[in-house]
Amino acid sequence: MLKIFCFVSCIAFLDATTVPFVTPCKSNDTPCMISSAHSALENLWRGVPELGVPILDPLEIGNLRNDDKDLKLGFRNMKVYGPSKCKFLNIKRLLYNSTISMTLECPLKATGQYDLKGKMLFIEAFGDGDFDIKTNRVIIYVTQKVKTIEDSAGVKHWKITSFDYSYDLVEKVDIGLHNLFGGDETRAKPILEVINHSWKEMVIEIGGPIIKQLLDKGIHIVNNFFNAVPVDNLEIV
Repeated sequence: MLKIFCFVSCIAFLDATTVPFVTPCKSNDTPCMISSAHSALENLWRGVPELGVPILDPLEIGNLRNDDKDLKLGFRNMKVYGPSKCKFLNIKRLLYNSTISMTLECPLKATGQYDLKGKMLFIEAFGDGDFDIKTNRVIIYVTQKVKTIEDSAGVKHWKITSFDYSYDLVEKVDIGLHNLFGGDETRAKPILEVINHSWKEMVIEIGGPIIKQLLDKGIHIVNNFFNAVPVDNLEIV
C-alpha cells in the first residue's frame, strides 16, 4: 500500500551494481519497471536500515486519530500486514511533469486497538478494544510529484514534494471492532450488523484514514531513500 509501494517503484531505477536484484529501466519502459519493482519488493520488504527502509510487512503505523464533530475515533499500536504481497499493475514515469505514478493491487490487514465515541452511520456508539480490518483485494493509485535538489556537497537527489491517491475496493472489507459498548453483545449486535451491511460507507469513515496514513508513511520512507542515493544512481537516461 506504499511506503512500500512508492519506495519499490522508485527502486526500479537503481543501478544494478548498487542493488544487484534490480534491473535498470528507462523511464518509458513500463514492463521493465514493473518487473524490477516486484524483484525489489521481494528482496526489500524485510527492511534495509542503511537506506532508511524499515520492515515493510508488517508496517508499523503507530497511532492515528480521525476526530470530527460527530465521531471521535482513534487507533493505537496499528500494524498493516500484506504490503509484501502487493502486485504492481502499472508504473509510469513522466519526465515532462516530474511524476511517478503507479497502480497496485494488495491484500491488506490492519490490527491494533481503537477507541470511539459518537455516531457511526447515524448510530450512537462507544467502545475501546482490539480492531482488525481486512480485505483480500484493494487497488491503490498513487501519483508522486518529484523534484531534484542538491545537498551541501552539490550532489543531486530526488525529493517527493506531494502526492495524490485514490483506491478501489475490489473485494469486501471485513471490519472487526471488539468490545463495543464495553462488551455488551446485545447492544453491539445491531451496529455490527449495520457495519457488515454498509461496509463501503464504513471504509470511508474508518479505512480511508488508514490508507492515507499508510501512504504518508511510505512517502517518508521513499524520501529517506532518496536522501541516501544520488539521482545519478536512480535513473537511466
